[in-house]
Amino acid sequence: MADRNAQSITRGIVTRWRTLTGGSSVRDCDRPTLVALSGGADSSGLQIALSSIKPAKIVAAHVRHDLRPAADRDNDAEAARQLAHKLGVEFHLADISVPTDQNQENAARSLRYDTLSKIAADTGCHYVATAHHAEDQLETMLMALTRGSGLAGVSGIAETRRIEHGVTLIRPTLRSTRAELQTLCDSLSWAPAHDATNEDTALERAWFRARIMPTLLEHTDAGFPDRLASLSALLRQSQLVVEARARELAASAMVSDGKATLRCELLTSEQPVVIGECLRTLAQELVGTEGADARGYKHLDPIIECIRSSPEHAREFELRGLRVRVTRKTLEITVHSPGRTDSTSDTRRSSSDGSPEL
Repeated sequence: MADRNAQSITRGIVTRWRTLTGGSSVRDCDRPTLVALSGGADSSGLQIALSSIKPAKIVAAHVRHDLRPAADRDNDAEAARQLAHKLGVEFHLADISVPTDQNQENAARSLRYDTLSKIAADTGCHYVATAHHAEDQLETMLMALTRGSGLAGVSGIAETRRIEHGVTLIRPTLRSTRAELQTLCDSLSWAPAHDATNEDTALERAWFRARIMPTLLEHTDAGFPDRLASLSALLRQSQLVVEARARELAASAMVSDGKATLRCELLTSEQPVVIGECLRTLAQELVGTEGADARGYKHLDPIIECIRSSPEHAREFELRGLRVRVTRKTLEITVHSPGRTDSTSDTRRSSSDGSPEL
């Protein structure tokens, strides 16, 4: 029974892998894939499932970073190496050093994906596969809800996206559960590495995993992963529609010398979510991703409300690195370095008698 269960889980993961790598018209040998193998149960389960595909080029890679104690990261790397050897797959190990002058979690993630994509390109792999699963997806979506994220955040983890070096990132286990991936490890009598930080409830995701998820999962059934994947896809498609409309509007703006100007009449009849996305699009055109964390909906809401209300007098707002000026006729976004703030501030221009313009 256990073997049949493991075979069924493997078939499900392999089917999803084929769907994400070109569908039924592509031969398995033409889908070379690098598995991001951390040594833990999730990635080990994915590695075991994909390594069962014959003939197919499946490579394993472990990225070792310096955020964890040396003994722990060495144990993880050795576990990954041993599993790759047991499965008879090519193995690569890379070390990265995470900068200390920025958000280390984000920096580590970015460096890890860049390193994995480079290894993939160097080994002739078109895809990098990670072992994010259904519980990871639910945690991500719930955390986004508690932060007040927009559609892009609440839609959770994408099943596929392009990364560096012409490589595509895929997540063939988003419709699988943590328990199913552990079952694959058990089927091979494999004891994966254990990361103690996953149980550190001082970390937001670990707290969700320990305190919230058990209660929620008690009330789910076997169809939960597929329903969650469908919801995520629907939200992501909605975000794509919003982004497309926002790009159309932003294309009408005049952008030069660190300033973007757009006629407000183009925005006033749009839904707030579209206006917000248009603001973010123009901001990114001016300053790139710098300060992007200060351009969420909670920061943009006052500006969106002002645009939709067609103010009688000019209103000015400051976002991090940007000044936004709204009049009845125009929206102006200007690069503004001095006096940066971490959230939106509303500076109402004073009239001649010194009272604020209302």
